[in-house]
Amino acid sequence: MNNSFLQCISDICGTELSSVVSGGKYSVYGNTVAVVEGHKGIAFYSREKVCFFLRQGMLEICGDNLEIRCLEKNCGVICGKILSVAVQDGKK
Repeated sequence: MNNSFLQCISDICGTELSSVVSGGKYSVYGNTVAVVEGHKGIAFYSREKVCFFLRQGMLEICGDNLEIRCLEKNCGVICGKILSVAVQDGKK
């Protein structure tokens, strides 16, 4: 992860860089921006749903007019109207 990506996240979210930096989590800002850290790739993408593979399971972001604004190894920024975020643990 490089500083330019982290600065991009803080600029999009309108937050301090220090509040964005941490590992293995997701954060939602104002129901319009979701920052995902520690993902293992995209499982599904549409304007209504974005799913990320996690180490064990999947993260599902649902909403309207979703778009991937920034995507790098392990980190991603989704913008749009975020209605819900769910984590499935992958256990059967």
